[in-house]
Amino acid sequence: MANVRHPAVLVEGGFLTNTDEKNKLATADYREQIAAAITAGVKGYRDALREQETPVAANLSGANRR
Repeated sequence: MANVRHPAVLVEGGFLTNTDEKNKLATADYREQIAAAITAGVKGYRDALREQETPVAANLSGANRR
């Protein structure tokens, strides 16, 4: 993931060389749990970025001037 210009993530949901993980990954329920956790993490990151943004457009348009 060298030279990545945008936020990126490498997700390893388990290792097929590990028997316990291999058995879990064989079930749809476990894969759905992994997908839900990844989705929650990405949304949490996105929401945190949105909270840091400032309303630049409003300031530039003069909407906040008195």
